[in-house]
Amino acid sequence: MSPEVSDVDFPLPQPFADEEWEAIVAAAVANVAAIEAAQDQDDPAEAAVQDLLEAQPAGARAALTLPVPAGACARTPTWHSRRYWLTLCEWIAANTDRGKTALKRHGIAAETFLKVCAAHAEYADSPTGRDVAATLATLASRSKLSTDQLKRGRRVLKTLELGVELARGKKLNGHEREAAARLYAQAHGQAPTRLQSGAASVWALSAPLWAVEAMPAPEKPKRRSQRRSARRARKTGASTSRPVSSVPRRSPRSAPQSSRGSFLVCLSVRKDHQARERAGEEHSTPTRIRPLTLQRAAAELVERVPALRAVVGLDEATGKRRGHIGSVCDLLVEAGIDTTRWTGADIAQALNHDGAARGWMWPAAETMTSPLRLLAFRLSQLDWSSPSLTERKIHGRELAGECPAEAAYRLVKAHRRTRAAVSAKLAPPASDEHRRAIREQLTADLAAKKAARAMASVRVG
Repeated sequence: MSPEVSDVDFPLPQPFADEEWEAIVAAAVANVAAIEAAQDQDDPAEAAVQDLLEAQPAGARAALTLPVPAGACARTPTWHSRRYWLTLCEWIAANTDRGKTALKRHGIAAETFLKVCAAHAEYADSPTGRDVAATLATLASRSKLSTDQLKRGRRVLKTLELGVELARGKKLNGHEREAAARLYAQAHGQAPTRLQSGAASVWALSAPLWAVEAMPAPEKPKRRSQRRSARRARKTGASTSRPVSSVPRRSPRSAPQSSRGSFLVCLSVRKDHQARERAGEEHSTPTRIRPLTLQRAAAELVERVPALRAVVGLDEATGKRRGHIGSVCDLLVEAGIDTTRWTGADIAQALNHDGAARGWMWPAAETMTSPLRLLAFRLSQLDWSSPSLTERKIHGRELAGECPAEAAYRLVKAHRRTRAAVSAKLAPPASDEHRRAIREQLTADLAAKKAARAMASVRVG
């Protein structure tokens, strides 16, 4: 008969020693930390790749373009057009001392510099002049220029503020190479045979204020309508039809352009002229030019009203235009505001005082359906015939033939020049290393003085 189970003697479990238990716990903690570290490494890498892909400009090529820092585009003035920018470069290089000095300083001829400008303009975004991300090798092969000539031309562009380097070219890291491979696969439908190892610098071709003010406005030639030509032809018996040359003509003062840019621009202009002639248009539609004081007042008002910055101006994050400032100019005109007396700061301050008196406040931009309609309503609630704040401040300080707004802008500009001249003479701010060394020296001096006082008190006691 087998013995009962309860009668069998089983060995009792022995407790772990302290050293063994600590080793087991330490190993478990290390395994968990390793797993969490691996998970943390995977997520940031994927997020970095996605950020690079989302930062690519619209219509980007298969090659990866370096992302532009936030706000860099907003601080760079855009060009008016490719033709205007090339004409501007030619004028600055040939007729200004600043342009001649820059060419001489960097050792490049004016004709070569204009070829460099045309090579960069060919790869720029047409509306803004940005997103020039072509490599020096690509530019050299297309423009028949050497790499050294391109580098010298870029230095001149940077010196004259006609070109701004938004992102410096570099070798790609692991995340950037992965993003470049995915971008290539999206464009071609297959993985690249050779990974992209580097990215070119990203440039923006700009039209700075000083250059625009230095170049005189081009004279617009007077055109005779088709009806006048037809009447004159009937009198003389001559034919009014004339063949249109297939070769695009260029004015003597226009800058040299690439075959691609000049052909497209001249073709569109020629088609527009032919369409107007076929329609028998007698007078071209006059372009309404808004006064400078009106444009300045609208820009200052948008800058001081956060609700308007969401629908008018440039997006600081992407650098793209969201709305035209002309809509705000039209609202100021409809409200009957004399912008020769009222500046944008005056208008914003009057709106804020009126809102505070009524208990109103500007709502958040995301909660507004039509900020411009709200602005029109707010402007209609005030009387703009009274003297403005600017008139009261600068009374008696205007020059002959100068309106209050122009005097205010002149005084502000003079104040900024004086402040810039004074600040330029000051020493540069201390670096972090210098501050750290001074703090350490001060701490040591205080500790020495404290120890000396302690020794003196011990000796006295």
